[in-house]
Amino acid sequence: MKKILFPTLIAALAFSCGGENESRDSQPRNILENFSFTVDTLVVDPGEEIINLSQGIRRSSLSDDKKFLYVVDNTSTLVNKVNLDNLKLEAILQFEKEGPNGIGEYLSSFDVYPGEEFFFGSFRTSGLFNSQGEKIMDLTPKAEELEIEGIKEEFEYSLTNHLTLSSDKSEMYALPGDFLEGTRKLIKIDRDSKTGKYFDLPALEIAGQYRIVLQSAEAMSIYLEDVVLQKIKDQYFLTAAPTNKIYRFYPELDSLQLLEYNFTIVANQKEKPISNTVSSQEEFQSEMEKARIQIGFEPLIFDDKNRLFYRFGRTYKPREDIEQPLVATVFLFAFDENLNFLGETEIPELENTPSNAFFKDGKLWSYVNVDDELGFAVMDFELNMKNGGDRNPSEKELNINN
Repeated sequence: MKKILFPTLIAALAFSCGGENESRDSQPRNILENFSFTVDTLVVDPGEEIINLSQGIRRSSLSDDKKFLYVVDNTSTLVNKVNLDNLKLEAILQFEKEGPNGIGEYLSSFDVYPGEEFFFGSFRTSGLFNSQGEKIMDLTPKAEELEIEGIKEEFEYSLTNHLTLSSDKSEMYALPGDFLEGTRKLIKIDRDSKTGKYFDLPALEIAGQYRIVLQSAEAMSIYLEDVVLQKIKDQYFLTAAPTNKIYRFYPELDSLQLLEYNFTIVANQKEKPISNTVSSQEEFQSEMEKARIQIGFEPLIFDDKNRLFYRFGRTYKPREDIEQPLVATVFLFAFDENLNFLGETEIPELENTPSNAFFKDGKLWSYVNVDDELGFAVMDFELNMKNGGDRNPSEKELNINN
């Protein structure tokens, strides 16, 4: 099978920022043993329009029925509405950057809600908008209006980091922190009462150990291993690139559950330390290479047809010249819908992890640029379910902390 190339998203920022535990090791089994897949490449017909792919599709969101993918043009305030069933650009939605209906700039969050309502989150402003570009709900978290006991003052300036709106629009979540220190907290905010709580994430603090800060008279650059907050089917998950540990947050209990795993084909986390502060671009590149050649894990992806979670991992191969493209050794890990570990494998056919990946009809779709046209590599997995045993083993007793 030919090597498959996916765009690589680098976590280097120049500034482009991002309890009790429960072991999820299963009895020996591996549904990814003898794993194979087929892949087709599909290309979207834009008609007479142009879909700007200069920055890929980093800000995009699926409709609940998986029929439409909404893609933000990161160089403007346009949103491309792509019909995934007929692979056509169906509409271009226009929004404003500033003013009472402004979505802001430097978007950190984007999501679509039923009725074609859109949540935009940026550094200065956040809100819910209709498809005509009108703001129907201001959701900008203002530190002076919030009552969150114990929150540090420096976190008040990053309340929009990974800002996420609940499905019923009653709550917001964010991952504020001190970027220079690499710290992150989970914050839950009640939209109406302006009250909230914050939660420590000690299992993900390893991300801060792999930040690199270059500060000189000429420039300041920061490399961060991202901490990610995901809303998947009204559940909330937190992951970080340097570790395979996963937090699941239960809003109704205000509790975090820590899930830990023991992978056998890769390390469970980055292990070799790096220098966090450097004084030259050469040192900056050298320390980034040290971080990248160690294991890194991608966010979770959920296959709602087969009720399985997946998580990709990768180690980048050392480069003699930083101008060379990054090439990775790619790994795949499978879990049931309760996040019990089901299997692991290396995928030698891939040279990078799939980009902006999502499942539709049981197949993994990921972004590819096909001669400057929006395309998707559609992978059909073949799993060894017989070797994996029961796909949905009974849930272990939950251990949670407040």
